[in-house]
Amino acid sequence: MSTELRNVPTATLITQTRFFGGAERGACIQLTAPFHTGERLTLSRLEALAVAQELILFANQQEIESVC
Repeated sequence: MSTELRNVPTATLITQTRFFGGAERGACIQLTAPFHTGERLTLSRLEALAVAQELILFANQQEIESVC
């Protein structure tokens, strides 16, 4: 069973759907882009936290570049 959550605020039109990802992953979220491709990103709560932290760094112009 899944639950539609509110769209990401502002002009992104990204939709959010919460669902059960099984015993190992638990509650997960699926982000769907508004484009015709319908691209999706599926994250567990822990993965979502890690991505959110990186996005906050980017939004504040403090992103960390990869060293290869």
